[in-house]
Amino acid sequence: MNTALIRAACGGDEAKAPASRRSAGALQSLPSVVGLGLATLLASCAAPVERVADRAEEVRTVILRGRVICLAEELHQRYGAELPTNHEHVWALQASNGRGYTLLRSHFSEAIWLDERVRARELELKARLFPGTQALEVQRLRSVVRGVVQDLYYYCDICHIQSVTPEQCACCQGPVELVEKPLERRSD
Repeated sequence: MNTALIRAACGGDEAKAPASRRSAGALQSLPSVVGLGLATLLASCAAPVERVADRAEEVRTVILRGRVICLAEELHQRYGAELPTNHEHVWALQASNGRGYTLLRSHFSEAIWLDERVRARELELKARLFPGTQALEVQRLRSVVRGVVQDLYYYCDICHIQSVTPEQCACCQGPVELVEKPLERRSD
């Protein structure tokens, strides 16, 4: 900021002048103070302001159970949507509440894209549900076997490392095994 403007707004060197000159200087600097205040006000108005409606539509964390479906194939079967023979899969969770949720591809959902064994299971997903959509960002992936929630992960027997994706072991570059075992009671 301009130091001359600050001195003028605060009285600057005028404080050493005689009283008659100080009062005249204060009046002369009044427009500078008002201008500085107005500039500050305008700058704060230009800053992004959170709207009340935005707060009402926050991203929610949900836990949903269901099965993975290809949304394109489901829409083709139900409603006759056009579907090329060689199409890319759009994975979604057909939840037990009857709704379909599109799955965003991320580190924690990668197993759905890469491993058909995971897609074949009933799943329990902890995910972020984005406002105004049915789109899920998976944060945790578990399976459900005969009503019992299972930890679902990939494991390297050589390095004893767990992973959420079926890619090669990050340490030895060897293969990993899909592991499914009853959930141990813990809070998360």
